[in-house]
Amino acid sequence: MKKIFLFLAVASTTFFASCSNDDDRPDNDTFPESFDVNVDFLAADNYSVLVPLNPPIVNSDVVLVYRRTVKDGFAVWQQIPRTIYFDDGAEIDYDFNFDSQSVELTMTQEGADLSALPQYTLNQTFRIVLVPAFVAQNVDTDNIDAVMSAVHEYNNGGVPSIEK
Repeated sequence: MKKIFLFLAVASTTFFASCSNDDDRPDNDTFPESFDVNVDFLAADNYSVLVPLNPPIVNSDVVLVYRRTVKDGFAVWQQIPRTIYFDDGAEIDYDFNFDSQSVELTMTQEGADLSALPQYTLNQTFRIVLVPAFVAQNVDTDNIDAVMSAVHEYNNGGVPSIEK
């Protein structure tokens, strides 16, 4: 009986000692994700919208935000922050802040009447991309195609895209 117990103890020790983690990715619990949100910037909300992150992200993750617009008849994604200048010298700014729980999208103006600009305040589509820092540091974040390509590559060809 003692020999069997000794044999099992040695066998289990050898089994657990032989396990290794050959995964050389530094962050194994965060996976890139993207989702689109449609928002209205309203004066009653101080032209600010809070988008909750569920589940929350870790502190080392990077949040990238892009605004969908149309240029020359084609839909394009512009990285935020973004300033739009008008011929009369007025300007509007799209910006964002984030923490582990949420992303706050904001819109400010300088010399513009936002209530007179519904094409810039209402039905705005933003793509929020949550990326582990080690993925984001090796990609041109100004180029949404490069970001999404890196995200797809990291996830072996697939990235969760959630319409919110």
